[in-house]
Amino acid sequence: MKIGIISDTHGQVDMAVAAAREFIFRGTEAVFHCGDVGSDTVLTEMAALFQEIDIPFYVVLGNTDSHADYRFYSREIGVNLLGRFGEMDLAGRKIAMLHSDDEQRFFETVESQQYDYVFFGHTHVCLDEKREKTRLINPGAAGRGMHPSCAVVNLVEDDVTFFSIRRPE
Repeated sequence: MKIGIISDTHGQVDMAVAAAREFIFRGTEAVFHCGDVGSDTVLTEMAALFQEIDIPFYVVLGNTDSHADYRFYSREIGVNLLGRFGEMDLAGRKIAMLHSDDEQRFFETVESQQYDYVFFGHTHVCLDEKREKTRLINPGAAGRGMHPSCAVVNLVEDDVTFFSIRRPE
């Protein structure tokens, strides 16, 4: 099972849509947004693309997101809004996702060793690191930074691929 991971779009709709198209091209079966969405249009546009081909879309909020901005989003439009922290089981793997700006919560999540994967954002830097049982994956930033990026994780093969996104011409 392939999972797309994106974070820190910061309202950059064109970059979010470019990432969504790349996730579809790469055959992802679910997509996780690790916070700092930045605008409701990012969610609307990404969800519309994913909903056409039945790709679940999970979102946690970051430090620049207000829950009030996204209170109208629901599963009916293809957005699974999880608040500031989400966890799920997919392909036999236990996954946590958060933005990581709450350093204490991030530390506790990693140190608990309850998860096979912790997907997170906030730092705008790609990371793939194993801490005992738990693999930490940060896709980098899709909306800010010199090298916008995302990641695809193959949960069955335990493989991570980072890729750059380009602003559509």
